[in-house]
Amino acid sequence: MNDHPQYADSLALYAMEALDDPREIAELQAHLGTCGECRRELENLRADTVLLALSSVGPQPPQRSRERLMKAIAAEPRRAAEPRSRFVLGRQPRWLSLAPIGVALVLAVISIGMLRDILRLRNKNEKLQAQLSDTMRQNELAREVYSMLADSQAQRMNLVPVKAPSQPQIRTIYKPEKGHVLMLASGLHPAPDDKVYELWLLPMSGGDPIPAGTFRNDGMMMHSFDTAGIQAKGWAITMEPAPGGTKPQGAIMFAPPS
Repeated sequence: MNDHPQYADSLALYAMEALDDPREIAELQAHLGTCGECRRELENLRADTVLLALSSVGPQPPQRSRERLMKAIAAEPRRAAEPRSRFVLGRQPRWLSLAPIGVALVLAVISIGMLRDILRLRNKNEKLQAQLSDTMRQNELAREVYSMLADSQAQRMNLVPVKAPSQPQIRTIYKPEKGHVLMLASGLHPAPDDKVYELWLLPMSGGDPIPAGTFRNDGMMMHSFDTAGIQAKGWAITMEPAPGGTKPQGAIMFAPPS
């Protein structure tokens, strides 16, 4: 919420279902549709609101939100207090002595039900958080793939068979500043069950080939190097024993055209 402090009190009231201004609700919902940070803050506030049912001590809402909530409560109409009737001295009926026990049993049943609902909501919230994180990772990968495909400055290189006719097509797109390589393969024969194709980066410095991921057949592969900034002289593909290795053992099957 560091970037949108103006929504802090509205989010707190919205999480407690205490925001009653239709215009402000519409404006906040429109903002939530475009701001992931505020959506995460809303989920945290809702989770904190649920936890308040189990504890009298919990996260405090913003001071402005508390003042607005107290003003809203004060504005609610109240019925005038009725005068208390006087008790007639005498022996109390027996059911009055059992009433506290009955009330305690009812409260216990209600508390157990609320606890089950809270635990169910917490479990559902954790699943939603995991799904959201997975979706964000997939979206980030999709954005990076699109960025690499659209970047005219990225290195593009087609690999062709060294000994066989040029039927399979393999293309690499490399961004040295990020250490990301995107490989697109088509027309390959599937690798045997105990073998994999392995892509190797050939450093511009002339050092040993660097493993850049394994695959078994046609498709797309994205690989990130631990250390960005490695300049590539070229790329090569070999057939290696599964699941792949750190140094090439098989003969080079694909390499840049000479």
